[in-house]
Amino acid sequence: MSVRQSDTARIIAVGSGKGGTGKTTVAAALAFALANDHARDVALIDFDPQGSLTRFTGQRAVADPLQAEPVEILGMTLYRGGATLAGVSPSALTQHLRRASRPGRTIVVDMRPMLDDPGHAVVLSTPGVFLLVVPELNPESIPEARKLAAMAEARGIPFRVVGNKEENRRPVKRALEFLSTGFGTEMSDVVIKRGAAVAEAHERQLPVTAYAPDSPPGRAIRALADELVAEGVA
Repeated sequence: MSVRQSDTARIIAVGSGKGGTGKTTVAAALAFALANDHARDVALIDFDPQGSLTRFTGQRAVADPLQAEPVEILGMTLYRGGATLAGVSPSALTQHLRRASRPGRTIVVDMRPMLDDPGHAVVLSTPGVFLLVVPELNPESIPEARKLAAMAEARGIPFRVVGNKEENRRPVKRALEFLSTGFGTEMSDVVIKRGAAVAEAHERQLPVTAYAPDSPPGRAIRALADELVAEGVA
């Protein structure tokens, strides 16, 4: 493991455009893998008013996420979410993102499911952002994933698509084939498998890469971290 030195922070925004795809699970687990396997200085920012990332890491939502001090969890710095994020301005979210930034840091942002919120406008206009699109491997998730990828492409934001909740069912295989054909080199080599370890990790309020790093989903997300580090994204 080596600590990356950089003059600026690197930002990985994790989105999907649809709820229930498992993007928050991936965001938390990816952040832990970067911190634990690659010795990165990692900050997690919960942009979702529902505070799913905050809860998944064993914390409570806060009344004012823009002013609340971050907390240290599992070797990472967490900027917690809360309901008041629903009404904040793009400029306020931009400042929130800036306060987590420091040289050498990797910032992982868990986005809201919807695509027309201020959070997406902010991250897609911020220099140095890399977008990780996490669709569940089913037909219902694909249209929103394509919309989000198109938004990034239109703004010159680099992105990667990683399929989530893979299992041996025909609709899942078809969805993966469709994504691979449609996105080509923007499709990650990693496919995240569905597994009981994810639900067990949620019950224990831990990232799956912390709770069960060698489980199928844990191994896949660690491989995703390896991929992003090798490419200089994180």
